[in-house]
Amino acid sequence: MLDAFERDVQAIARRITEAAGSEQPRVYHLGWWSERLLEWAMAHPRFKTQLFRFVDVFPACHDDADVLRHLEEYFDGVEMPRALRLGLGLTERVPFGAGISAAAARRNVRRMARQLIVGAAPEDALPRLERLWRAGEASTVDLLGEHIVTEAEADRYAARVAAMLEALVSATRTWPAAPLLERDPWGLVPRVNVSVKPTALTPLFAPPTAAEGLAEAERRLRPVLERARAAGATIHLDTEHDEAKDLTFELLRALGAAFPDGPQLGCVVQAYRKDAYADLRRLVDWSRDTLRLPLQIRLVKGAYWDSETIVAHAEGWPVPVFETKAETDASYERCARYLVDHAGQVRPAFGSHNVRSLAYAVAYTRARGLPETAIELQLLYGMAEPIHVAVRRLGFPVRAYAPVGDLIAGMAYLVRRLLENTSNESFIRHRFAEGQALEALIAPPAARTLPEPEAEAAPRPPTDAAAPAPFVNEPRAELRRPGPRARLVAAVHEAPRAFEDPVLIEGTPVPTTDLLTSVDPGEFATAVCRAGHAGPAEAERAVDAALRALPAWRATPWRERAATLFRAAAILRRRRTALAALEVFEAGKPLAEADADVCEAIDYCEYYGRQALRLGDGAPVRQRPGETNLYRYQPRGVGAVIAPWNFPLAIPAGMVTASLVAGNCVVFKPAEQAPGVAFRLVEILLEAGVPPGALAFLPGMGDVGAHLVRHPAVAFVVFTGSKAVGLSIIADAAVQRPGQRHVKRVVAEMGGKNAIVVDSDADLDQAVPAIVASAFAYAGQKCSAASRVIGVRPVFDALVERLAGAAAVVPVGHPRELRTVVGPLIDEDAWNRVREYRALARAEGEVVFQRDDVPGGGWYAGPTVVMTNRPHSRIATEEIFGPFLTVMRADDFDQALALANDTEYALTAGLFSRSPARIRRAAEELRAGNLYVNRAITGALVGCQPFGGYGLSGVGSKAGGPDYLLQLVEPRVVTENTIRQGFAPPDE
Repeated sequence: MLDAFERDVQAIARRITEAAGSEQPRVYHLGWWSERLLEWAMAHPRFKTQLFRFVDVFPACHDDADVLRHLEEYFDGVEMPRALRLGLGLTERVPFGAGISAAAARRNVRRMARQLIVGAAPEDALPRLERLWRAGEASTVDLLGEHIVTEAEADRYAARVAAMLEALVSATRTWPAAPLLERDPWGLVPRVNVSVKPTALTPLFAPPTAAEGLAEAERRLRPVLERARAAGATIHLDTEHDEAKDLTFELLRALGAAFPDGPQLGCVVQAYRKDAYADLRRLVDWSRDTLRLPLQIRLVKGAYWDSETIVAHAEGWPVPVFETKAETDASYERCARYLVDHAGQVRPAFGSHNVRSLAYAVAYTRARGLPETAIELQLLYGMAEPIHVAVRRLGFPVRAYAPVGDLIAGMAYLVRRLLENTSNESFIRHRFAEGQALEALIAPPAARTLPEPEAEAAPRPPTDAAAPAPFVNEPRAELRRPGPRARLVAAVHEAPRAFEDPVLIEGTPVPTTDLLTSVDPGEFATAVCRAGHAGPAEAERAVDAALRALPAWRATPWRERAATLFRAAAILRRRRTALAALEVFEAGKPLAEADADVCEAIDYCEYYGRQALRLGDGAPVRQRPGETNLYRYQPRGVGAVIAPWNFPLAIPAGMVTASLVAGNCVVFKPAEQAPGVAFRLVEILLEAGVPPGALAFLPGMGDVGAHLVRHPAVAFVVFTGSKAVGLSIIADAAVQRPGQRHVKRVVAEMGGKNAIVVDSDADLDQAVPAIVASAFAYAGQKCSAASRVIGVRPVFDALVERLAGAAAVVPVGHPRELRTVVGPLIDEDAWNRVREYRALARAEGEVVFQRDDVPGGGWYAGPTVVMTNRPHSRIATEEIFGPFLTVMRADDFDQALALANDTEYALTAGLFSRSPARIRRAAEELRAGNLYVNRAITGALVGCQPFGGYGLSGVGSKAGGPDYLLQLVEPRVVTENTIRQGFAPPDE
């Protein structure tokens, strides 16, 4: 039985629906063709996907041939009626048909955009906004431009906001009076209302750079707020994706503190967020205590559900949004009650196309004894027109959210709104497209309780070697949350600054005459670790000890060896922040990267432990009557692991644990720049149960590694480092020496000169940040880092301009600062090499950007971006291992692929393209062990993107992949004849 309030909600919902009923029941009020197109999309998921992909790429098509090529690629083999094919330009080939087809596609896509975007510029938008006003509907103008990567772009966005504000102030003076829209119980409601996206005000609007981002956003908004205060206008801050939400509210509070007496401020609360109710309560309290004009709060459901859930699931983080529509609807109604309960302390506004949600807000307002002018209903411009008309007819204050901007800037908005309103859960879809029964659509949400937000992911329990769960990657620290940020920062402040770590053989410290000292590359006057300095004599002792330990360790069952790795993973988790802090100081690794390095070390332990369990069962082979055939794996023997400094925990962890879990004994020679981190790994493995004799620790210089490579008892070498050293190891290992009874196996990863191709239809909003991260994060000191970018001619100039602008704002500093992206180079030799290439760049190309404002006292080099038309120059062919990016122009995609492939390396590569055919072609032709499409080319995850190259980038199977352990074992087949004197066992 419905209570009186619920009956009232449903009655109002019916009234709105009845008022809308006299309008033609269409989703958007587009033309006939566009309506049919969207109806078909709602009923055919594959067509919908391809349609929205085409709409997304359409602004990047440079001519008619480009439009037609993308149409054919996206819709080849996709079912659709002939009328829709004609409207999209997919006509049969006739003379002059190409131009006609492209024109049809352009006309119809632009028509769709014009329905949802009120105008490209203020002069286009103002007549439509005035028509809305005269029809009884106010507006808030959203300046499209959601992703900026340079300061110049942020300046342009702020200027557009100011210009729009000025145009609105001037134009609205002549609009007729509309008391319903211009006054509520708390005073005048401004005619002019502008919505601003904070992320478009600065490229630094993110948690790690919060202080700078907030300062820049406030600086750019201050003149706008001063003008709005003088003119009596509203400035509304939009809440966007998860990473920006808390910063948006911080910006709001800063603006309110600076302008407590006006102008009218507004913000958005997204009800699909699990923390929406808590945010709402805090905002109400703040508005009451700080502002003279009550804060306007627009309550919406939220527009980024897909991306929020996908990112959280992919990263292993708690999902910040409710995962069912019923929960979101229930949250909306709970927040609506709170907003209305505190009307006057804030100005409530309700944005939705769901008739029940609108009706609920109206009914609760009435139940609280407030006039209907106490709230405002808000709807998206160009969508669900029957609802717009209905709520106006029923006398409610209504405001349209009206985007203004060009087609390119608006396409992300357009696609997001089309997706949102044609989703399976959309009220618009259910009612206006599918005609579902109203009773079901206006029923109360079927969610009795709402899950509370989770501060962070729960710790994972130790892996049970007897029954391990499927492998999943260790979640990186969710640095968009204050708790994980605070823990990492605290670990850095609390970290010991000096270590003394010995050579370790059979678990016993071995004194050495000399010491090996590592320093903080960001403050090179500070010593971090004083380690023992091993030489050839210690290498001999370590190999002898390993040979003695080998029989017992190889006889240890596979499951027990795997359990050792699982225990090591658990210890790594417990010591995670301390290990990350040590990497910051010894390897110059920025905090976020250091945390990710520890996560990767955990992943190697977990992944190779599971792979060992698989190998322990052997491999199936065919059985013949009268015999049994067994295929089993045995360890190779004693191995030398020679590790790099740039991933000081993860890469050694992968190489050492893989060797150990296969039953081998290991002599581990770490990089001389990072012995402290390496020693912590050895400590952890010994604590986890690796026998002391099975793992020796030999910090030292290159002579130690060379001695191990040549040692006749060393059965295999696992190496990561430079091409020159790797090739010398391969050559030395190929020599059979006296007493050597095996052919040495070498697994070597040797670097790259990695290219990213940017196609003519690439989304530069996506490409530029990914290239900058790939080239400059950790000062470019990754073998997978982007060092070459090849832009196809139509996008080249814009690409170079934006790359230079983005490089200019990349945070440079000591890695202990959470903001830092570009830290120091590892040592003076590296610093000198990068300086030489920076000087060479002026002879071999045109330097378009070079950053020199870097800290003193460390080995810092700022980002460099240089253009060249000399593909065989040194800057275009040699691995530089620093924040140095070479950019080349290609006339077309064929030339771009040729330039990318013109290298002796084949490690990583990237492609930014929205052409399915070119993506397929790159997957076949681009020379790389790891190809990344439309994303950064660094950050390979164990088990997801097994890592490794070919050519002169390396030899061996991919690290973190299903084949890696096979390099470290010898396969054996045992065949037994089971027939005795003509008798065979019964199971034969």
